[in-house]
Amino acid sequence: MKRILISTALIVSLILPVAAQEKEQKLKELEQLEQKAEQVTPPDTLVATEEEYEVVTGEVDDASRVKIGEVVTIEETGDETVIRIGKRGVRINEEGDDTEITFGKEDNDEEFSEEKPSKSFEGHLGGPEFGYNSYSTGKWLKNETPMEGYLDLNTAKSSSFNIVLPPVSLGITRHFGLVTALGINFNNYRFDGNNTIMVDGEGVITPSYPAEPIMYDKSKLATVYGILPVMLEVQIPVSHGSTINLGAGMVGAVKLGSHTKVVYHDDGKQKDKNRDDFNLNVLRYGVTARAGYEMVQVYGTCYLSPMFEKGKGPELYPFEIGIALTFND
Repeated sequence: MKRILISTALIVSLILPVAAQEKEQKLKELEQLEQKAEQVTPPDTLVATEEEYEVVTGEVDDASRVKIGEVVTIEETGDETVIRIGKRGVRINEEGDDTEITFGKEDNDEEFSEEKPSKSFEGHLGGPEFGYNSYSTGKWLKNETPMEGYLDLNTAKSSSFNIVLPPVSLGITRHFGLVTALGINFNNYRFDGNNTIMVDGEGVITPSYPAEPIMYDKSKLATVYGILPVMLEVQIPVSHGSTINLGAGMVGAVKLGSHTKVVYHDDGKQKDKNRDDFNLNVLRYGVTARAGYEMVQVYGTCYLSPMFEKGKGPELYPFEIGIALTFND
């Protein structure tokens, strides 16, 4: 009850000066009206319609409550004190020597709830990504020279999978900003012919064929890269807080591993895996873009650096397209 009386005194001390100021303002307005109408009011007569402030105290449901007019209510229940001013309020919770103060407002059910801050910019990056990958003989997907036959891919089975960590977002405005994240990129280049690849004695990538009459059931080159995309993203609000998201930027990558794998039948099912670097560039860079609605995005990445080291393999430029799911909404 002591906290209630102190809180009441503080609120009354704030309200009374405001009421006095309002009364003085009204007196000035009355004097101006009297001068215009040339009416004389006796000096000892005061006309005012100031609303009186009523203070009511009582016990309601084991709670002490103080009500000041129709606006201010102070309620104490155990170790908790709630001060409401209109639809907003303050909750003071005391537990031992600790005091917790939260600010909030009443919701539709007239229950006091903590007020949440307005949503800030959050980029749509981070989560699993599923797609297809391939390569071209020139930048920007331009096949400037004919592809060597042993490099032909089974496009439907050449897949990519990325896992991207939760992003870091830097908002320039609420719906526009910079977003980046670390991730891992897995690529499977499924060869369409009865061959795999190897590094010959001169350190150059060449095709490798099985001994007759063996036929490969599966042959692929697999790569693993760590990736770091950095994008600018704009969000277009549509309805009920949902947005259409458009992003574009650069991506860098560093090689973590690579291997070839073949599956065939020779006195039973056989699997051969060859772990090598295959003259793949350790570092590569490219451009990436994505567009989507809320958590579902369509993305594309095109690398501008060649897949293999210069002079040690065919000049190829990897790219991939797919669908990304983001879980930051």
